[in-house]
Amino acid sequence: MFPDQLFVKTYGIMKCDEYDFLNFERLSVNKKITNKVITKRELMSHIKVELTLLIRCKRKIKDELEKNHKVEDFNVIKFLCDQVFVMFHKMHELFSVEEDILSPFIKFCQEDVDGFDMQLSDHRDKLFNAFTKGVLALKDSLPLWKILIRHLRYKSPEVVEVLFKEATKGTKYFYDENISLAFRPRYLEWCLEFKGIDATRELFNDLKTLKPACHRLYLVMIAIEREEPNYEFDTIRKLFEEVTTLCGRDNVGVWIDYMRFEQENGNKRLNHKIIYNAVFKVKRELLGTLYEQHHSLEKEFWTALGKEVIVIDD
Repeated sequence: MFPDQLFVKTYGIMKCDEYDFLNFERLSVNKKITNKVITKRELMSHIKVELTLLIRCKRKIKDELEKNHKVEDFNVIKFLCDQVFVMFHKMHELFSVEEDILSPFIKFCQEDVDGFDMQLSDHRDKLFNAFTKGVLALKDSLPLWKILIRHLRYKSPEVVEVLFKEATKGTKYFYDENISLAFRPRYLEWCLEFKGIDATRELFNDLKTLKPACHRLYLVMIAIEREEPNYEFDTIRKLFEEVTTLCGRDNVGVWIDYMRFEQENGNKRLNHKIIYNAVFKVKRELLGTLYEQHHSLEKEFWTALGKEVIVIDD
């Protein structure tokens, strides 16, 4: 008897004949795997069946808990997570890592975070190997990077830093511009949390040299600097000047953020210079958006100013 039998039958997850057939398939699949005669299609089909059952069991547990019912889960989630991980590991052993194989695995990891953490702790070496091959095989491996870094964030900071460096700068065998752009600001935030402001400033000066420029890297650094006690206005202005110069042609938002900073915290008179520079910098097709957002910002300023007017009676 498989460990999920009591839960499945108690809560009516599957009909008896359906569950009996699933158990027969499990035995058949395991035998074929042992004899190395199973096809990739057969194994993938069985993995999807196990995933579907796992999702249905999780939903049932959630529904019962929301109704304040006591749930006897019989360790069904752990068992089914084990099943899925074992099947994916066998898939990795028997067949090359391809996108159609990894996609449902990634979906599973994202939807079952606790199960993934539990299994990754037990099979870290195997999954690091699968991760490396998956990064090379997938057209979009961003979910893989997110999953692994999220899991290791507090457990192995030194490994996380290596992953951040590889994600942002690439390796001898791998570089993806979209992944680099996505992880530069994340790397900066991680560095602040684990290493402090001095190391973060040093890292920023390193990351900002990477091409193409990343406007989100600058915005995160600006936010970090503004959280510092008694921050220097000139430091913030310098960052805004750099990001508008590097990214301002295609990005109206960085100009508006710069003007909002001066409007709220610095010198509003500088906004005339900023909007003047913006008009000559942004693409022609973005000028309408620039004027519209600038007008909204001005309206926002005067509305706020009106609320602060103090009327003194004679």
